[in-house]
Amino acid sequence: MKRCSVILSNGIKDFHPAYFAMVMATGIMSIAFEAMTFPGIAKALFTLNLIFYLILCTILAARTAFFRPDLMVDLRTPRRAVLFLTFVVGTNTIGMQLVTFQQATGWAIGLGLVALIGWFGCLYFIALDFIAMQGKPLHEIVNGATLLVVVSTVSISLLGIHLLDAMEVHTSYAYFMAGSFWVVGYILYLLIITILTYRLFFRRFKPGDWDAPYWICMGAAAIIVLAGSELVMRMPTLPGWEDIRQTVLWMTGVAWSMGTLWTPYLLVMDIRKFTRVGITASAPMWIKTLPWSRLAFGRQYHAYDPPSWSRVFPMGMYAACTLSLAKATSFGSLAIIPQYWGWFALLVWSLTLIGMLRFVINMVMISPH
Repeated sequence: MKRCSVILSNGIKDFHPAYFAMVMATGIMSIAFEAMTFPGIAKALFTLNLIFYLILCTILAARTAFFRPDLMVDLRTPRRAVLFLTFVVGTNTIGMQLVTFQQATGWAIGLGLVALIGWFGCLYFIALDFIAMQGKPLHEIVNGATLLVVVSTVSISLLGIHLLDAMEVHTSYAYFMAGSFWVVGYILYLLIITILTYRLFFRRFKPGDWDAPYWICMGAAAIIVLAGSELVMRMPTLPGWEDIRQTVLWMTGVAWSMGTLWTPYLLVMDIRKFTRVGITASAPMWIKTLPWSRLAFGRQYHAYDPPSWSRVFPMGMYAACTLSLAKATSFGSLAIIPQYWGWFALLVWSLTLIGMLRFVINMVMISPH
């Protein structure tokens, strides 16, 4: 009993904020498979995601109540503070699922307000952390996780668009507010991705420096596409809005192109990372066959860590956004891509889940008595 208490206490005290990326990833996979017309998989993922979200919120609440000094240390550490934005995106994703599967707009509105408050709070601490790092080059401060600022901002717009449609609100000012968050997110993406491009391609960047959050280079563009496509399809048909609709659609197409261009590079960097097992050693055949299997299997080569979920969310988001863009543009051939990519994303989601379960079980086994 004492050992269980110690394990639980340590788990809450050292809770990694990136775990809410699991909610983000599972939620968008659910929404993507609903759009791919696999309702059984979609609803199973929805149910599982509710369980994940409730467990993680309980842990976060307990950490806030009993280990506030440790929580504040994370919030005052730039690389950790930005990861708390996964709570904002995860909460908005659950809200979208509630609207999509249960038409529970009341609960979704409540979650949207919680996410909005969390967004303001996280940005406050992130701003303080950046001010404290004045004088340090931007390309050394900004990394893949920094793009969570973009993803969280656009997620507010995305949930807002779904809620406006579900409540049959067609007033121009409401869509203007939702669209404003989308535009702000888009501008932030262009600024941050420029710095990241410089860091990745014009500065010395070692393969060992590569980690899963760099996948948000594509994931941030993908959520911009999803929100833009939904905005185009749902915005009111009012005088003067047709030009706005065409502009949003054009910007959405540009964002999809940027996200698509990032994808081959991200895949190659992942393959390089997972197949690199030593200076002289050669990777086993099972790793060469499916590099992402290291997330789940093997003893010596097991490569899971909590930020690994940052890889899965962009993969699922790309499938969802491409399907939505295909509907918005009536360019049906785009829908072919998610029919293959979506299953690959689900495979990586499954491998990451197995890796997480192994990681948690191993932590329990090695915890002190």
